[in-house]
Parts: sequence; structure tokens; C-alpha cells
Amino acid sequence: MKVLIPFQVTEATLTDINIPEDDYAEWSGATTYARGAMVISTATHSVYRSLTPDNTGNDPDLEMAALADPLIENPDPQNWQLISATNPWRLFDQKPSRIATNPGSIQVELTPNEFIGGIAGFEILASEARVEVYSGAEKLYDETVEMQDNSAIIDWLAYFTGPITPLTEFVLTDLPVLGTPRIVVTLSRSVGDVQAGQIVFGQLTEMGQTKQDGTGFSGLDFSYVQVDDYGDLETVQRPATRVFDFSVSVDRSRLFALVQSFKRLRGGVPAVWIASDRTQFAAIGYGFYRGYREVYVGADYAEIAIEVQGVV
Repeated sequence: MKVLIPFQVTEATLTDINIPEDDYAEWSGATTYARGAMVISTATHSVYRSLTPDNTGNDPDLEMAALADPLIENPDPQNWQLISATNPWRLFDQKPSRIATNPGSIQVELTPNEFIGGIAGFEILASEARVEVYSGAEKLYDETVEMQDNSAIIDWLAYFTGPITPLTEFVLTDLPVLGTPRIVVTLSRSVGDVQAGQIVFGQLTEMGQTKQDGTGFSGLDFSYVQVDDYGDLETVQRPATRVFDFSVSVDRSRLFALVQSFKRLRGGVPAVWIASDRTQFAAIGYGFYRGYREVYVGADYAEIAIEVQGVV
């Protein structure tokens, strides 16, 4: 069992990306916006929607900053509604259901000033994902993940008639550990837009041995079905996620260090929880832990039960 604790991507560490930040026009204090008009702010990499007609001179960034003031009671937006991050920054906004898109490929170059041991991607639509790691000009790592699940191909009939199942997530945990790496992630496909909900870089923490007994997941769907005034069913589709239950055997000498790791992730901080590196096992979760329970079993090891809710 491994946990990838995310590294916060900033303008200083994101050295290159091929997705333009041009979702809408940049907000201008000299422009009057109608109700429903959309703008972006490249300063905060945010997309806003106007809530009022004749909206002039109201800086959406300043309004959002004021609403974040803890002294404001029951804050409500007046002139602008925050919709999402801009297209390139949706890759790092901790919301996998908010999809970044770009024709042909998405390429990200990151130069963090700390150790990066793993990379994961979620809600991916691409033919392949390639990760390269450089030390200066020297390439030390080059791995390509084919974003296709062939596990259902068990004979020639299935080869010719079975549907192609795309993989929507990947994880790599064997990156060379360098103090100042340059990491290039390329998602590509030959036809159509490439999509990605989240790309996560971070340090890896080894927790222990995942047990088969007690480890599993369940689906959590935020969609709902309601009956209208005429008795007809109306379906409202919302994002869906998974809730994981991990059972891990841990060396008792490492319990204190693991508890400190849990403290770093409290308050709904998302991380990548990896029970198996094989994506086909569906044992990789991007989410926050809802609770954990440790049981002393013997002199050498203990067992930890962890409940993780995926984020959407």
C-alpha cells in the first residue's frame, strides 16, 4: 500500500503547458457585462459568470477574496459566481470531474524543487500517457502507458468482436528520486480532443502490505431520479466516485510515522491511495480519508483499516 501525497503545482513550477488559457475574454474593469456573461482571470486562473446585469467595475477576484474572509457571516456572491479553474489549470484543481481538453495532445512540463516519486492521472481520454524525467539535459526515465484495457480479450472471438475498453486512470510509482527533476507528461491520441481531469505529482509514502481480506470499494453516485407532476421519471445525472476500504498490515515500528502522514492529510486533503499499481485492479483511489482504525495484532505488526472517499 502506497500513498502519493500531492505536490502543489504553481506558476513557478509549471514551466510549460500546451493548453492555451483562453476559455473566455479576460475580465476588464472598463467593460459592462450582462447577466450570464463569462470571463476569466489569468491572475487566479479562474472562470467566472456574471450574476447581475450592467456589471461594471466589479473585480471578480476581489469579490472571491472578500467572500473567503472568515469574519463575513453567511457569505454569498453578489456580482460574480466562481465556475471553475481555467482550462489548463483544471489539471491541478483537485476536482477530477472538471475536465481539461486540448486537440491532439496535452503536454505538461514541471520543474519542482523537491523529490517526486510518483505520478497519477484521472479521468483521462487518450491513447497513451508518456512520462519522461530529466536531470538537466540527460533523460533518466521514459515510460509509456497504453490507455487501453485488454483484459477482456481472452480468445480470438473476443479479439475481433469485443469492445475496446479505455483506461481512464494511470499511476507510475518508480520515478527516479531527484532533488531537482524536470518532468514531462504527454497525453496523446490520433483523432479528437485529449481530456484529463487531474494529473497528480507527489512524494510516495510506503504504508505496508495490502491485505486481500477487508480491502474493496463501493460505488457512490451523486445522480438522482425524481418524479415530475405527471408521474414521469426524470433522471438528473451527476458525477460518480468510489469509496474504498483498505486493510493494511504495518510494521509496528512505523506506526508513529504513519500517524504523522495522516495528520498531513486531515481536513479533506486529497491524495492518491494505491493498493496495487495495476490499473486493471481498480485499486487506485484519488480522495480523502474519512477515518482510520489501528489494531495491535502481534509483537511485530499491526493492522490499519482506512476508509477513503473519492473526490469528483
